[in-house]
Amino acid sequence: MSDYMTAMEKLEKMGLSDMAAELKKYYRNAVGCFVKEYKDDIPVGASKIGGFPDLPPNVEYPVMSGYTMKWLRGQSAGTAERYEESAMQLVAQINLYELAESGADIEKLLPERGMLYIFWSGEGAPLISNEWVEYILDNPEKYDSQKIFWWDGDMSKLKRTFPPCDYYIKYFEECIPESAIEFNSIDEYEKYAADDIDGLEETLDIDAYELSESCDKLLGVPKGANVPELDEDEVNLFQFDYNIGCMWTAYWIMNKADLLNRDFSKVKFDADCD
Repeated sequence: MSDYMTAMEKLEKMGLSDMAAELKKYYRNAVGCFVKEYKDDIPVGASKIGGFPDLPPNVEYPVMSGYTMKWLRGQSAGTAERYEESAMQLVAQINLYELAESGADIEKLLPERGMLYIFWSGEGAPLISNEWVEYILDNPEKYDSQKIFWWDGDMSKLKRTFPPCDYYIKYFEECIPESAIEFNSIDEYEKYAADDIDGLEETLDIDAYELSESCDKLLGVPKGANVPELDEDEVNLFQFDYNIGCMWTAYWIMNKADLLNRDFSKVKFDADCD
C-alpha cells in the first residue's frame, strides 16, 4: 500500500466496514514509475524510459520491416506510400531486480529478476493487410509494430546499443527522451474516486471517475479519456504517458495467465486518442 490513506481505510474510519469490503473487490495494485536522478549518466542496466536500450549479447536491436502501403479504397485508392526499414523506439526497460527490491509489486505479478523490454515503432497495429490497405513487406517476418520481451541473464553482459537504422520517419525523428525511473506502489480502484469517497455512503451504485494515476506505470487501472476496458483475465502491463499529437497515453495489455507464465509474445497495444 502507498503512504497516503487508502479509500478502504477512509471508509473504515467512517464506520463503513461493509462498504470497504465492497470497494476492496475493485482494488488493483499499480507500480508507479517516477523519475530518478543520478549524479552522473544513467548506468547501463538501470531502469529507464526512452533513450537507447541496454541489450544482452546476441540480441538484435528490434526493427520493423520496410514496406509499401497501397490504398485499396476511399479517396486515396490506387495511391501508395513507401517506408524504409526502421528501428523501434525503446519505450521502457525495467530492471526487475530493482523492481523487486522496491517492494512496489505487492501482488508479485512480474518476474523478480532479469530485464523487461518494451519496444514500439509508433504504429498502433501490426502491418497486416485489410480491406482498406495492402502492406507489401520487405521482410514479412518483421511485420509487427512492437516487441516486448523478458530477458533473464547475466546483467553485467548488457551493453548500451544504438539503433542500426533510422527511426520510423512516419512518427519519429529522435528517440523518446531518456529518464531513469524508480518504483513506488500505487493504490487504485475502478469506478471510484478519492475525491468522492466521502459521498460513497449514499450509494454503491456510483459511476464517477476512476481512482487511478495517469503517470507512467506498470499494472493497475488504465487511466485516460478514452481508456481500454480490461477483461477479467487481463492486466495493464504498462501505461506510457506519451502525449504527442492526438495520442495522449499508450497501453500494453496482456492476459494475466500469460504474465504469470512469463509469455510476453501476445501483448496487445491500445491508446487514448482524441
